[in-house]
Amino acid sequence: MKVFKWFPPKKNSLGKRIFVLTMTITLSMVALLGFTFSYLSTNIIKDHLQTVLVAIVDSNAIEIENLLDNALKNALRITNDPKIQAVLRNPRPESIAEAYSLELEMDNQLSFVQNYVDHLFGFYIIGANGMQFKSNFSSPIYQDWKDFDWYQSIIASDSPVWFNPHEGSFTVNTIGQPLITMGLRIMDKSTGNILGALLTDIEVSTLSTIVRKGMGETGHFILTSSDKTIISQSANDTNNSEYSFSYTKDISLAGWELTGYLHPSLIENSVLSMITPILILIAVIAIIVLFASSSISYRITAQLRELASLMEVVQSGNFRVTMDTSGDDEVALLGTTFNVMVSQINNLLRDLHDEHEKLRIAEMKTLEAQINPHFLYNTLDSIIWLARKGKMDDVTRLVYSLSKLLRIGLNRGRTMVTIEEEIEHISNYLIIQEVRYADDFVYEINIPDSILKNKTLKLILQPLVENAIIHGVQQSDTSEKITIVGEESGTDIRIHVTNSGPQVPQDRIDEINQLLEEGSESDFGLGLRNVNERIKLYFGQHYGLHFSSNSEGTTVVVHIPRI
Repeated sequence: MKVFKWFPPKKNSLGKRIFVLTMTITLSMVALLGFTFSYLSTNIIKDHLQTVLVAIVDSNAIEIENLLDNALKNALRITNDPKIQAVLRNPRPESIAEAYSLELEMDNQLSFVQNYVDHLFGFYIIGANGMQFKSNFSSPIYQDWKDFDWYQSIIASDSPVWFNPHEGSFTVNTIGQPLITMGLRIMDKSTGNILGALLTDIEVSTLSTIVRKGMGETGHFILTSSDKTIISQSANDTNNSEYSFSYTKDISLAGWELTGYLHPSLIENSVLSMITPILILIAVIAIIVLFASSSISYRITAQLRELASLMEVVQSGNFRVTMDTSGDDEVALLGTTFNVMVSQINNLLRDLHDEHEKLRIAEMKTLEAQINPHFLYNTLDSIIWLARKGKMDDVTRLVYSLSKLLRIGLNRGRTMVTIEEEIEHISNYLIIQEVRYADDFVYEINIPDSILKNKTLKLILQPLVENAIIHGVQQSDTSEKITIVGEESGTDIRIHVTNSGPQVPQDRIDEINQLLEEGSESDFGLGLRNVNERIKLYFGQHYGLHFSSNSEGTTVVVHIPRI
């Protein structure tokens, strides 16, 4: 099989020098042109966008100023109207009909003024004589307004008073929309007495429409009052520190400020849209130079590149490659030698694999043979002990359990059994040992149904339970408990065998785990070492046994894959 792969020329070769020189010059030019063009473009666009931002803020501020100025001029026109002053100068009529007629007449006059004024929500008059007038169809709220803070602040000021945004009007029932209110006291032109207050409402949405004109999502505008309260802004929850620069315009009529912020993404997008075509052209030129230089280098050392690529494939573990050795030059001779070498390696690996497989099977059979006699000896010893004591019912029970154990243990020579079969095997073993040790221990088995049909090596739990009896039950003066618990975790299964006997010192636990990991000879039992070696030999070094111990007992965990 031929494998063709582009491979850079070797160090100090002619192809390498050509390739490096060409690419160095090309990339240097690309970097220089890109940096210069990007720098100049960024500064030009930034200056332009700053100018645009200033122009938009100024324009929006002028539009807001005109709106406020229009509201103020019409408010002054109303407060100086002789007829309105006459009505406020006189006491409120005692006749309800007369008072209603007068209010209707004044409402119509205010409505007439509002019809010729754009973007104002309404005019309202609060007379010191108790009369109230309005320019819209909202129903009035009748209260004594003289004790309200907003009324007092209007009466006390000889200039317009601008109130921050609030929900609904002060004096009429509205649907609760945010409003900005300007208050102006009404002075009697003939006596200088205070006749009441005039209120002019402007919807915040009207101001927001003006504020939002401009840069869109890449800019942010915010209108604030004299006490820095936000009246309106073009976007909510915005961190102004994220913006590149800002510009503020004063709205002197109300003491407000309109500030515009410019987002860096606008500059970046503008620069990117400008330099992208140039960078693409430069990149195309660089790619052409790259392919030209690599083509020249490749033609010079084509066969050597092919051989190097094949050797890289062999290095990754694939030995089913050959090189075309047509020709009679040195490269063809090298290719022939390479093919012979790969063929010989293939033969050696095949022989080694066959020998390893035979060795693995032989070791597994040997380990199983080591376990079975050991188990039978312990079981028969228990039966003899019970027979001598005349406990024939227990002998019968043990013999029956032994027959089931032999049936599962021999199992027609199978190495793998289901976890359910292994649990049945260990249950019979525990029945035997329970009879043998009388009331010295109790046991509990808790295996999830979801793993019962999974496979495991047979005869791996019996040596662990035997070890728990020897080192837990026999070493204790009280009745102990042996627990077998199974759990699944992803693609793995763990079975915990725990005895509640005396705690094993931690240094001894560490020593046992180290010996199990190394597969070394030890004094903690041939059965445990054999189980651990069988698991590692069959499933891999990642699996096996692991011991732990605390005040509640000693646990050995059987770690196997889920099959």
